[in-house]
Amino acid sequence: MRRIDARLPAATLAALALLGAERAAACTVSATGVAFGAYDPQSPAPDDSAGEIALACHPSVQAPTVALSAGLSGLFSSRTMRSGPATLDYNLYTSAAYALVWGDGTGGSTTVTLGGGATSGGERIFRRDIYGRIPAGQQVPAGTYTDTIMVTVIF
Repeated sequence: MRRIDARLPAATLAALALLGAERAAACTVSATGVAFGAYDPQSPAPDDSAGEIALACHPSVQAPTVALSAGLSGLFSSRTMRSGPATLDYNLYTSAAYALVWGDGTGGSTTVTLGGGATSGGERIFRRDIYGRIPAGQQVPAGTYTDTIMVTVIF
C-alpha cells in the first residue's frame, strides 16, 4: 500500500483577510487543520476528516460571515492538494452531510455566517467545524499532499 499523507495544516487555514475597515482589528482567527491522514487509493469509501475555525472578536461583532478560498486549484467544484506535480482532489463542506461546499459564495459554493458566540475575557468567541472529503478511487503516487486555504471574515 502506498502512503499518501493528505492534510490541510492549521497554518494554511489560519491565513486571514479582514473586511470592515472601521474595525480592522475586530477579530483574530485560529484554526485546526483538516488532517486526512493516509489516503488509500484502493478503498471504495471517501476519506473524511474535520478541522475547526475559531474567531475571537470584539464584543460588538454579532454574526461574522466566513468565506474560504478555492485554494491552489482555483475551483470550488473540486479543490486540489498537491505533492510536487501530482494532485489529489478534495473539498471542504459546511457540515458532515457533505452537501454544501464552503467557499466564497461563487462557483456553487456558500459562505457560513456564525451566530451566537460565547463571551470570554472581553471577546466574543465563535467556533465552527470544517468538514473535508477526498473522493474515493483516485490513483495518485505516494507523497504528502497539501493545499493552502485563505480564510476571509466579513463583519
